[in-house]
Amino acid sequence: MNDLKKSKNYAVAKGPVNRRTSVAAPETKPVVAQAVLQRVSMAHAKRRLGTPLSQRLTASADAAAHGKLPTATAIVQAIGGTVCAMGVGLGVIQSSVLLMGGSALSLGAVGIWAAVSRRSQRGDGAAQPRVTVTDLADPEALARLDAVMEKMAAQAPQATVDSLARLKESIVRSMALVSASAEEGSLATEESLYLREAVRRYIPDSINSCLQVPQKDRATLVIDGSKPALDLLHDQLLMIQQQLDTREAKLTQIAGEALLRQQRFLASKANSH
Repeated sequence: MNDLKKSKNYAVAKGPVNRRTSVAAPETKPVVAQAVLQRVSMAHAKRRLGTPLSQRLTASADAAAHGKLPTATAIVQAIGGTVCAMGVGLGVIQSSVLLMGGSALSLGAVGIWAAVSRRSQRGDGAAQPRVTVTDLADPEALARLDAVMEKMAAQAPQATVDSLARLKESIVRSMALVSASAEEGSLATEESLYLREAVRRYIPDSINSCLQVPQKDRATLVIDGSKPALDLLHDQLLMIQQQLDTREAKLTQIAGEALLRQQRFLASKANSH
């Protein structure tokens, strides 16, 4: 019998001869860059907080500015001007002085009517100016508030994110109420001032102060024998939320005064008969 060690078909190796009998090498975990993790965390924070304030308020202001439909008077004026212009053209074609003269006079009357209507609308707009977002809060301040909220949301627990989301909703509702009260001629100065300062200073200052504390210590390290940084932040956000709720309730009452005036007017008409 042939010696296997001397045979040419005998293979010698330190490891397995083929892949089937070899031990699979351990898979190395992919290394994710810290910058990528931060971007993912910020994207997740934006999704948790919802649409930024600057986008929501700017979109609502643009919709209010460009969403005005033409009035019935403007539609009638446009139709009348078109018909009169066609009448002038038809008079020229038919060489009818009577038709051409009548249509020209009618076209001039429609033009004067339209000019008077536009002047009247501009006068009404000047008497009741629309309050825009820039009147209530600086767009740059809104953008800074969005940025600091997103930064905190990327590092904070869900309870903190919920508090920030509630503040955002209160700001949106309050700004809408302030704008409506201004159009009714009853602008609440104190409420609009607090709203502006809450966006510009109160909320960002509280969040930035908390961000100065290292993230690993915010929930555990008691500051000056009081509370941890996150608890202090929650207390401050709660105080601002309560102030916004109080002012929102007052603005809602102001918004309802127009309805009460209409009710008193209808009641007086009913009692006069």
